[in-house]
Amino acid sequence: MSKIVDGIAKDLKSVPKKLKAKTGNFDKKKLILMCLPYILTGYFCDKIAWLWRVSPGQDASAKMMAVMEGLEGLFSNPLPSFYPKDLLIGAGCGIALRLVVYFKAKNAKKFRHGMEYGSARWSA
Repeated sequence: MSKIVDGIAKDLKSVPKKLKAKTGNFDKKKLILMCLPYILTGYFCDKIAWLWRVSPGQDASAKMMAVMEGLEGLFSNPLPSFYPKDLLIGAGCGIALRLVVYFKAKNAKKFRHGMEYGSARWSA
């Protein structure tokens, strides 16, 4: 039994080395800058979800009015809400924005620089 545990421990210790070998010289600064808008969107949505949760009111219109009035104190505490539902809403909004940007870029039309769109190149 201890041989199995030792083997698992050995495999787990080699995982960081394998990951570093796969990624190679990856620019961490570029990765952070590329992910920053999605992280900030998730943070903002987390704060809005917290404000919605703690605002007084029984129905949606009363809660919406309380949220609009409480926006000035939204960032008085810079830490995000660690309530699971708030975190889930924030992460969901950040991921949703990333998916929208991904699909928008994927379905973009291919333009040729210096030519009218739709022009074809005919070869004789």
